[in-house]
Amino acid sequence: MALHINQVTSSLLTVPPAPTRRPAAGATSAQPAAQGTTATTATQGNSSFLSLLASSSAAEEPAATAAAPAAAPGTADVSSSAANASGLSDFELLFGGANYNPADPMVAAASTSTSPASAAEAAATSTAQAAAPPTAQSVFGPNVWMTDPTGLNPDGSTFEYNPFYFATQGTAQTVAQMVGGSVITQDVFTEPAGQDPFVQQQPNYMVQMPNGAVINPGLVASFYTFGFSQSQIDTMVAQEVANTPSPAQTT
Repeated sequence: MALHINQVTSSLLTVPPAPTRRPAAGATSAQPAAQGTTATTATQGNSSFLSLLASSSAAEEPAATAAAPAAAPGTADVSSSAANASGLSDFELLFGGANYNPADPMVAAASTSTSPASAAEAAATSTAQAAAPPTAQSVFGPNVWMTDPTGLNPDGSTFEYNPFYFATQGTAQTVAQMVGGSVITQDVFTEPAGQDPFVQQQPNYMVQMPNGAVINPGLVASFYTFGFSQSQIDTMVAQEVANTPSPAQTT
């Protein structure tokens, strides 16, 4: 007995032809070659699965390409161009601004947070801190004390006095204005002529207070030679005036 086989024809068993993929608009020169290779592989394999995969990927790629909006003519991506020009990332540009300094990030914060008023106050504070303490020359001028004040010994030889006790007349006048006194002259270290074997060759310019008390302006000027602040010197001058007794208290 002979065996006969009838061929069954069905649309389910028919391998659909592999679709021909067309390069998407705007694709690069490398993309058509890669798409053509995928289509050829699907045709040679005679696989419906590969054909379907090729078809789906071909349908998705144009959509992805179309999703990216094209830049308007004559314009560019602002963040990208700014980052390329400055060498900073978008994060740095967003939070650092134009003053961002990778070497010192606090520069941007200081420049943006300091107001003109606070900057002026900081400058004034810095100037006050850097100000040098007053000196005798800055207050009384170049000639604060007499030069080489001398006296005579009984044998006629000379000796020198400490210049700090011998203020010039200009220094004495300045101190008198400070304390509200007046300038007088005295021979502080000797008795009147004829009563003392020692003789002063220069008198002392002194400052007499309204109550009669007398202070030596040369010693007041010496307060400015120790590097004290003006407030400290004011305190020392006040103590000098307060601790100097009046003539009525000494008798």
